[in-house]
Amino acid sequence: MAVYMISYDIKVKDSFEYQPLYEAIKGISGTWCHPVESVWFVDTVRFSATDIMNKLKPFLTLKDKGGDDIVIRRCIDSGAGHYKSDAVDWMNDPSRTWAIPRY
Repeated sequence: MAVYMISYDIKVKDSFEYQPLYEAIKGISGTWCHPVESVWFVDTVRFSATDIMNKLKPFLTLKDKGGDDIVIRRCIDSGAGHYKSDAVDWMNDPSRTWAIPRY
């Protein structure tokens, strides 16, 4: 498995519907965590960062200038933060392998 962080910045918040994006993120893997407003973590063996980006593109307005921003990065088992206890539990769950997937 590999854990990926997904972080986004929605530029036009008045007309943006978050729920379809949230459902798309949850659909990447049955194993996800949403510790802070615009950050998600997903644990997947099936998808690379590029695959994840392609799945989320339809839910964003990506333009060269003035559109939404998104970052998808593979994570390692090292970090720090202050966030909800259920997110801490998710991060520390022994099922998180934090390994590099074999694509």
